[in-house]
Amino acid sequence: INAANCVHCKTCDIADPYQIIDWVVPEGGGGPNYEGM
Repeated sequence: INAANCVHCKTCDIADPYQIIDWVVPEGGGGPNYEGM
């Protein structure tokens, strides 16, 4: 996983069975607005 190529799709957070990845919204609240996640 490369943070520079991240498109904020949250796949890494959703598909992580061991909950090792802690996905947080970008600084300033930017990025996509996902409803119901």
